[in-house]
Amino acid sequence: MADDKIKYYSVLVSELSQGVENGDFSGEFIPDKYRWEHLLALFFLSKASEEGKEMYTAIYNMVIASSEKRIRKKARKKEKIKILFQNYSAAQWPAMDVYNEFAKDERIETGLLVSPVLGRGEGHWEDSYSQTLKWFKENDYKIYEGVNNDGNFPGFEDFGGAPDIVFITSSWYTELPYYQQFISLPLNSLVAYIPYSIYLANSMDGGYGDNKVYNKDTVNLMWRVYCDCSKNYEGYKKKQYLSGKNVRFSGYAKMDYFYQQRNWNDDQLREIWKIPYNIDAKSMKKVIVAPHYSVIDKGVILFSTFRRNLWFFLYLAQKYKDDVSFVFKPHPLLRTASVKAGLFNSYEEYDEYIEKWEGLSNARVIQDASYLDLFDTSDAMIMDSGSFLGEYLYTGKPLLYLTRPEQAFLPIGEKVVDVYYKTPGENYMEIERFLQDVVLNGNDYMREKREAVFKEEYDYKTINGIGASEYICNDVFDLINA
Repeated sequence: MADDKIKYYSVLVSELSQGVENGDFSGEFIPDKYRWEHLLALFFLSKASEEGKEMYTAIYNMVIASSEKRIRKKARKKEKIKILFQNYSAAQWPAMDVYNEFAKDERIETGLLVSPVLGRGEGHWEDSYSQTLKWFKENDYKIYEGVNNDGNFPGFEDFGGAPDIVFITSSWYTELPYYQQFISLPLNSLVAYIPYSIYLANSMDGGYGDNKVYNKDTVNLMWRVYCDCSKNYEGYKKKQYLSGKNVRFSGYAKMDYFYQQRNWNDDQLREIWKIPYNIDAKSMKKVIVAPHYSVIDKGVILFSTFRRNLWFFLYLAQKYKDDVSFVFKPHPLLRTASVKAGLFNSYEEYDEYIEKWEGLSNARVIQDASYLDLFDTSDAMIMDSGSFLGEYLYTGKPLLYLTRPEQAFLPIGEKVVDVYYKTPGENYMEIERFLQDVVLNGNDYMREKREAVFKEEYDYKTINGIGASEYICNDVFDLINA
């Protein structure tokens, strides 16, 4: 941590400590001048002291108890509870059913803040933001726009005051404008985390799992962390500063979608997939190609094989134009990373590559939009990222995982990847063989292994008896009904 950051956090911790001594934390409610950034500073600096963890936990408990008390009092007085969701990518939106359940409750005022991801760099965040904003508007959410007409970035309190509860969907808050980071909120606002992905990936030294998943600063500041599976819940209990006390094994809310059966007609399939009109929509196989963004070959997480096969997949799509419809589904960061890595000389060149996909009679590109319908109507996926490994289990369909030596996984990730088909990302022969044998000929010989792992690890609705969205909503209702 840089010296200037240490000095800044030291000032915040001093303010927090003085406030505790002055009784600011023992009154009815904590004054709004204390922000979540104060607790963030304590989290970081407390690690330098033997008593730091005990001190942090004690103040965390005081904050949560005070905030819960304030919300319960509002509910008893019949005042509306203001719940705000925050999201920056429609493709990473995990909380549709949770939002909808709160939106129809007369006791709750519900909204959604669409934030720009400034960390993606100028020239990229604008496109991602506008696509995401458009998708949420088209799907009838009550939107708060994270960019004003004059190009400035409003804060949480500009949308009718600080919310009572904020649901964030990403732990990478520092990439957002400061006043849209949850740490700028007063401690009286409870913050909960519904992750946009399933946690499977790790770094080769294991540090990513320890420090960026189970014990990241974000998860130690939350009122609730809603966890995807029991193995990751155990990871929080073992690794987290708070020992998992704020973590709940709810299951992965986004996957509630797959617990409902859907029947797709030809017109609906053609809206999702580009299928030549002389070919029956249901007979044509449908394959997703989903490359990860880690093409720079430097960093903690190294999963991408895209530099080895970006042109091969275009060749395959052309070769199988009468048999397979493809959707190219890149990670939201692939555009920026590909240019930085020199795979393309400019964003324009990357966009030209995307246009080549769109120009095919049997291919389409889907970027910042929900992909659940896409998963449900697909026949297979070829990919090299993390979360999709777990998410695609809910479809029951085959997946080819493209490998490279630097890939590493959490224990649950190792278990999942072993029940999929695998080949190195540059093994074109095996990639095509998967397409021919497993997809076109239907020889899915690993299906039973996938189903067994799904039932054991990810079938949260059977394990908990309710869906993940219902679990999360019940958690909030228990709070406001108390």
